Amino acid sequence: MKKLLIYGFMSLFLISSCRKSDNVNVPDFIKVPLPTVKKVSGDPTISSQNPDGFTAKYSVGLYFPDGDKPAKFDVVVIKNNNVKVVKLLQADVTTYPTELTVTGLQLKALFGASVALGDRFDIGVDITLSNGKKYLAFPEVGVAYGAGVASPAGSSTTTRYEAVCTFKMSDYGAIGTVVPYTVIADKWADYGPGETVDVTIIDATHLSFTYPASNALPIVVTVNPANNTTSVAAVNYGNYGSQYFRVDSDPTSSLNTVSPCELTFSVALRQYELPATKLPPGTLYGTYPISFKKK
Repeated sequence: MKKLLIYGFMSLFLISSCRKSDNVNVPDFIKVPLPTVKKVSGDPTISSQNPDGFTAKYSVGLYFPDGDKPAKFDVVVIKNNNVKVVKLLQADVTTYPTELTVTGLQLKALFGASVALGDRFDIGVDITLSNGKKYLAFPEVGVAYGAGVASPAGSSTTTRYEAVCTFKMSDYGAIGTVVPYTVIADKWADYGPGETVDVTIIDATHLSFTYPASNALPIVVTVNPANNTTSVAAVNYGNYGSQYFRVDSDPTSSLNTVSPCELTFSVALRQYELPATKLPPGTLYGTYPISFKKK
């Protein structure tokens, strides 16, 4: 054991006493400023239903803002982890931090194809030092800037935008507009499959339609983006001759849904015939789903 301890101390001494002058082939250490690339605002993901409408702001800066500065950053992007095809987003960034914008149309132009569901775009920076030495964000061999550089707490040398299928009302239509939709199915049989119905886009989570009843009032559909479900609060929506009707959604139905990738929505409506007083609850006829698809 004593010999092992002695050998251990000798090894520490030899390592700690090593100097560059002992071996002229040992390279000088080079300080490379650690970049940060972070999302700031705008779309956190790319809507695969409307990729050209994607827009987001991100920032490029320095992890140590008071440390050594590079000569410049060149902001670059790769698609689907393909480091053999690196595209330039913004050249010659010299102010840190700097906020920049990326759009779906920009990505489409850079890579020569529309963004599709599942596409992933990683944004990083190529670093050029004052001596002209360049370090790549996405090298074909090795790790960007050196092993372990992305490990400090709060650091982020790249940021990713991915094309996903999430609900976004603007994909269904501009807020405040009336948009034509095709009826997929209507169990109440007021509309036939393939008929066109006007749908009003009310706000980020509400849209509405009407049945072809007399004195028709809008049936407002509420969308829950967290789980892509729909619901309808009770409304007296109109009459067919002397018969007045009310609807609400059936909470037990699995047909209360939106499908963002297909731009469809459906709701299972419980139909009630109201008495002469027109006061609820009325007589329940049953549950009659209706579904639509954006034209």
